[in-house]
Amino acid sequence: MYKVSVVIPTHNNATFIEECFKSVVSQSYYKYIKEIFILDDGSTDNTPRILSRLKMDCDKLKIITTKGLGLAAARNIGIKSSTSSFIAFLDGDDYWTKNKLENQLKHFEKNISIGLVYGNYYSFEKQDASDAYPVYVRSLNNFYEDQLKDYFIKDAPIVPSTIIIKKEVFESVGLFNEEIKTGEDTEMFLRIAEKWKFFYVNSVDLFKRSRKGQMSEILESFFEDQIKITQIFISRNPLLKKFSKKRNSYRASKVSFDYLFKHNNKKKSIIYTIKSLKFDIFNIRALSLIFFLILPYKLATYLYITVKNNLYRKRKKNI
Repeated sequence: MYKVSVVIPTHNNATFIEECFKSVVSQSYYKYIKEIFILDDGSTDNTPRILSRLKMDCDKLKIITTKGLGLAAARNIGIKSSTSSFIAFLDGDDYWTKNKLENQLKHFEKNISIGLVYGNYYSFEKQDASDAYPVYVRSLNNFYEDQLKDYFIKDAPIVPSTIIIKKEVFESVGLFNEEIKTGEDTEMFLRIAEKWKFFYVNSVDLFKRSRKGQMSEILESFFEDQIKITQIFISRNPLLKKFSKKRNSYRASKVSFDYLFKHNNKKKSIIYTIKSLKFDIFNIRALSLIFFLILPYKLATYLYITVKNNLYRKRKKNI
């Protein structure tokens, strides 16, 4: 019998936290949820009042209040508080489909070496999710024997709100690194890949909110932290060193794409395209950026979205 703890870190998500919580209690596998931890990390909006009201109708809900510790630290408190065999993460502004746990939990039975299960998600911006579209992430199942190398070079991506992890995984690899402010999930997944296997489930079970107004500075720290992660893991696994330039090039090109198409910042995009090519002159993503950068922004955006959508459709068909 499955026993699942759901860990939900939140900060000033008063507008979204109730929808998030209701997606958990409405799970088709709700009977397997032993406890729901909501880590209210220093909210200054109406979040505490909403959580108190939700608590009145749900004995499984446990509210833990912290003072701005950060996402990694909040998740760690939830992990340490958990008394279940499995832990499912969900961010406070996202929500699950009804069959999320049902679609994923059974796959742990395929092999005892599977420590983490992940899947696809809907991306959206509008409050009613009317603009939601499915994002089919890359499967690592075909790289079962060498998932560490493949994930090291480029991510799946594995979105934390889509995952379920065995509790014993954390007992063997440790908790989230609280010193890493961006990409702490990637660093954790690489540690997991050293000892465990990932399993991709081809279902779309998360609605992931894309919020406007994100600070561009986050991209700078994201890249800096990714370089640190590269160094950490080639010191832990010297055989990964020959793939480090490909990894850093891929990460730099990812930042360049974000600057160009999410922030309309061509100058920063050019800087990171150059960084990417310095790491790996044959990086196709970085070379394609040169093409997008010389086009008018609207035309480049149209072509980029078209290519991306075709990639998602192809990935959906082939998986």
